Amino acid sequence: MDILFCYIRDLYNLSRAKFAINLLLMVMLGMMEGISVLMIIPLLMVAGIIPGMQAASEWALGLDQFFQHIGKALSLPFVLLLYTGINFGESWLQRRQSMFNFGIQQEFGVSLSIRLFRALAYAKWQFVMTRTKANITNVMISELMRVYSGVSMFLQMVATALITIIQIGIAFMVAPGLTFSVLVGAFTLFIFLRTFFVESRRMGQNTTNLNSELLFDLTEHLNGIKDVKSNGIESAQIHSFIQTRTRMMKNLCGFIKLQTRAEMCNKVGATIFISVFLFSAIEIFKLNPEQLILVAVISARLWPKLAFLQMGLLNIQSILPAFLSVKELESQCLAAQEEFLDDENCNRIALRQGVEFRDVSFYYESERANYALVNTNLIVPVGKTTAFVGVSGSGKSTLVDLLIGLLTPAKGKILVDDKLLSENLRPWRNSIGYVPQDSFLLNASIRDNLLWACPDASEEEVWEALRLASIDTFVGGLPEGLDTVVGDRGVRLSGGERQRIVLARALLRKPSVLILDEATSSLDSENEKRIQQAIDNLQGKLTIVIIAHRISTIRNADKILVLEQGRIVEQGNYQSLMNKRTGRFLALACASTT
Repeated sequence: MDILFCYIRDLYNLSRAKFAINLLLMVMLGMMEGISVLMIIPLLMVAGIIPGMQAASEWALGLDQFFQHIGKALSLPFVLLLYTGINFGESWLQRRQSMFNFGIQQEFGVSLSIRLFRALAYAKWQFVMTRTKANITNVMISELMRVYSGVSMFLQMVATALITIIQIGIAFMVAPGLTFSVLVGAFTLFIFLRTFFVESRRMGQNTTNLNSELLFDLTEHLNGIKDVKSNGIESAQIHSFIQTRTRMMKNLCGFIKLQTRAEMCNKVGATIFISVFLFSAIEIFKLNPEQLILVAVISARLWPKLAFLQMGLLNIQSILPAFLSVKELESQCLAAQEEFLDDENCNRIALRQGVEFRDVSFYYESERANYALVNTNLIVPVGKTTAFVGVSGSGKSTLVDLLIGLLTPAKGKILVDDKLLSENLRPWRNSIGYVPQDSFLLNASIRDNLLWACPDASEEEVWEALRLASIDTFVGGLPEGLDTVVGDRGVRLSGGERQRIVLARALLRKPSVLILDEATSSLDSENEKRIQQAIDNLQGKLTIVIIAHRISTIRNADKILVLEQGRIVEQGNYQSLMNKRTGRFLALACASTT
């Protein structure tokens, strides 16, 4: 029940004023519906079906006296006109209340998705990389949609509950004993159906798990589609997809069976109780025709509403696991929030001295016993090109992630111009241009891809960045120039062209530090030379950090540091390191030329 209360609280806290107005409309709607039911008595009176005023209720007599006092006697046309007016008012209120419900539903869905996305966007990199993209996508899209659809059901349940309470009150005024017996019957039926609620919650959790599995299968297939086709294993992928989709179908069919079984029990139970009700009303309570008709009409409206409440609760139970998934992901992201991040802070750091690592050590949560970086001391001098080289697993990427501030040292500290990096995280990120090994491009134009990182850049600045990245001639020669669409992840461009576009995007930010994280490792020698030429042209103009495993990429670096098993084992410039007869750098150099 805790998650249900959390669901209600979140919905209420979204817009208390609108929620209060909605509740007021619900109460008014319930009263209007109750009055329209009571109007049956004067209608029967003026139609002569209930003979004489002696048979009428106090409510009908009071209504008749009120209209006589204002000089308007009850007549069939007048009663019908009044009845029509009341129903028109009820319909108008119903429309307004439905519009309010839809508005609250929309706001709740938008608010919850924005809240979750913001929490995810500001979560630490180390937290995000431990979660699968498929799981996050499933929660952000599928589970949020389920929660969103449940809002409408919940608000309808609240409206129905309020109207039902008002109608029960009217029924109590007419026949308290009989109404009480009806409520006892409804409560008994509710207790009987409780097992359905538990089963509905379980099936809702299965839906959450299966949605995640299905999205995982699809995402992994698309991510590895080249390998799948190259190895001819499409049939295995299809078989896995069919299995998951079949389980989803069975789970959904199971829920429909549960739902229809509950509906059947509701209808059978209602029929039994209505039969008992009619027998009690006629044989035991000896109701007069007016009371019998009124209670019968109220009961005819009441039972469907009670059935709707029970079925609505069954559906809400199936949706609660989705809401729980959303809340869990949000709370985990909030617990892993990066510190000192502020959207309004657009300050930058003009690097004056450099970046210093002091006794920095780091381990990943899954490998606490093995440090990825051990007691590292180094300085990245301003205006120079510093290169890190080593075999895979030597700690190069970890070092870069620490330098960017994506990871936090387990020991030691990182200083930017003698100030703690952790206390200047946002200005530092604003000052970095980053070029990864796997180029990330949107399925949009070259212009859009460049402006993605720097929306306010002018046309001249865009072309200057392209020139610095040695890609301006290529872009200028395209039929559509900057408006050329690059395709999904830049598939319409070659590897070298993609990397130079990404390099231009990084340069468009006018960074204090340019970081190239194995930016040429997947390129052929010709494209590597073009990237290398662009990097060489930038030397001396800004601080450059290069991560590489090819020695050719870092020949002109001012300072080279060789990493092995998370430690710096050698350092110097290219010539000094090559002059050594032995050493790890010489081994790497030989390996990269063979």
